[in-house]
Order: sequence, then structure tokens, then C-alpha cells
Amino acid sequence: MRGFSIVVACLVSFGWEQIFAARGPIQEAFQNGLAAQYRPEDCVWRREYEHRCPDPDIHVYLHKLGKERIELQQGFEESRDWLNNVNFDPGLDNVFLIHGFNGGDGVMPTAVLRDAYIRNGSYNVFAVDWGAMVKSPCYPAAVANIRFVGSCLAKVLTNLRDLGMSVPRTTCVGHSLGAHLCGVIGNYLPFRWERIFGLDPARPLISPSRLNRLDMTDAKFVCAVRTNTGYYGDSLPVGHVDMCANGGKAQPSCSSAGRPELCSHNWSLCFMADSLDGRSELYTEPCSARCPPLRRIGPRGKNSLVIGHNMSDKTRGTYCVSTDDFPYCPKSDNDRGDKRCCHL
Repeated sequence: MRGFSIVVACLVSFGWEQIFAARGPIQEAFQNGLAAQYRPEDCVWRREYEHRCPDPDIHVYLHKLGKERIELQQGFEESRDWLNNVNFDPGLDNVFLIHGFNGGDGVMPTAVLRDAYIRNGSYNVFAVDWGAMVKSPCYPAAVANIRFVGSCLAKVLTNLRDLGMSVPRTTCVGHSLGAHLCGVIGNYLPFRWERIFGLDPARPLISPSRLNRLDMTDAKFVCAVRTNTGYYGDSLPVGHVDMCANGGKAQPSCSSAGRPELCSHNWSLCFMADSLDGRSELYTEPCSARCPPLRRIGPRGKNSLVIGHNMSDKTRGTYCVSTDDFPYCPKSDNDRGDKRCCHL
């Protein structure tokens, strides 16, 4: 345990340095109390080589429209007919949705995207819940736990593949820390993810090393949606496609929010939800190799496209979109969307 204590101490020390240097991103995450009230021993810490999978704090739920959610219980892989006995439809695409810090299955803001996938009806939705390991105010512990959780979830994915789930029809969608977890899972899989969508991948305390972050080698196709780069969101290139909303840093629709940076960070979830039904009006245009500092406003051209779940895996480069509105926010009671996206 002495070695583990040293690791914890280093992470916490590094965490405090980053908290005061970054002017707020992690400090805001410690919203349940002052720094002096934060005690590492109150957080859940997992070491990859000391703990074993399955873990009681890692849950995966299968969701289907009109059905009760089903948890993948320990030993589910021992039943060769498991997929046939649950709400799994082999004719649908599969989505693994992973929340970020202080989240969980059914917890905002990721719940908006989960519900959009479920209502769409075209997907087997597997929602990962690792909420006990990413609870507030334990952000340093959450980052430290990514590799262990990634190794456990890779085993779940492999078991599902062995039971008959189609790998080419499987996509990982992660928000914030969940985006990096999608990538880390890929490091442990005996196959490659088909696609990963990283929704504003987290920046605070994420090192440049490929061992604990998302990068384009983690799947055959990786797309990053940038909505708050430089604050909550990472700015390093991670995908075959980068989508920059309003310059990728701050969203105009969030300017009056109580926490505009967090609102901008969560904006990416509603942007993804807006893309699912093929009726999105948020067409993007090719732009510079990195997110431009200013909003990109221009006419819709022949190379414009909707970035999101239905885009072509052959797409490459950086795309920009400019809008003053919240995506997926219904303009009337009968309009498509989710009212929770109107006030992020």
C-alpha cells in the first residue's frame, strides 16, 4: 500500500497545482467543498495491477425503447444464448455510451444523448456507469481510474463479441473523461473499435501519453467534437475528423449560463443528439487544420456535411459550424429535440 499512497500523493499534488494554474476547471469540479475538505481516502481508487475485473463499481446496462434496462451481470458470458434472451436486436447498430466526471446512467448531461439514442430506435444502447469512480470532488481519482476501468470494459466488449455482437456495427461514444475511456478501452481489445466519437474530450490532468487518452489509433475512425477547448476540453489532435463549433472554445448560446464553460462543454452532447435522425440543419464546412480562433460563417457549399453518428467513415479533416442556438432544443412543443438541451 505504501507504493499506492505515493501514487495518490503525487496525483493529488499535481491536481492542486493544476487547479490553481488552470483558473477553475478542476476547482469547479470540487463543488462539494473546499480543497481542505477533500480527502483522497474518501474517493474510489483502482490500480490496474492490484484490482480485478469484474468490479462492483463498474456497471453496463442494455437499453431498448419501451423495455426495462438490463444490467450485464457477472458471468453473463457463460450463457451462450444471453444476447438472444435479452433486449438485443442483432439487426441494429450497437452504441456504447460513456459518461464523464460526476455522471452515471440516467444522470445529466449524458442522459440527454442516451435518451435520444433510445428514442431513435435504431440502436442497441449499452450505457456504461462508472459513477462511483468519478464522483465529485474526486477528479484526480477519476483520472487515475481510467486505465483500470478501460481494461475491465474491454473484457465486457470481448465477451459480447464472442457471444455474437457485431464489431463492425459497434461505436463508442464518450463525453469528457468518457471520450478518453473509449480510447483506453481500445488499448486492451483484441480487435479495434470500428468508430469512436469523442465529445469534447477532457483536458484537466490528462497527459499527452497515449496510455490514458483518446487518439486516432484507438479505432478505425475517430471523430472529436470540440466545444470548449482549452478549458474543460482538450485541444490536442485526437481524431481523423475534428468538428469545431463556433471556434471550438465557447458557445454563444451559453454566454448567459451560470457556468458558461461547463455549458459549452456539455453542448457537444446535444450536438450529437441532433445528428441522429438525419434531420439536423447544423451543416459543417471544411476549415483550417485546427479549430480557427473565430467563428466560421459562410454559405453552405458542396463539401458541407452533418457531423454525427451517420457520417461517412471516410471523412477526414477539420470541419466548422457556426450557430447562436442550442442544438436539439425544440422551438415548439411539437418540435423534435429535448427541452433539457435548451438550458445547459
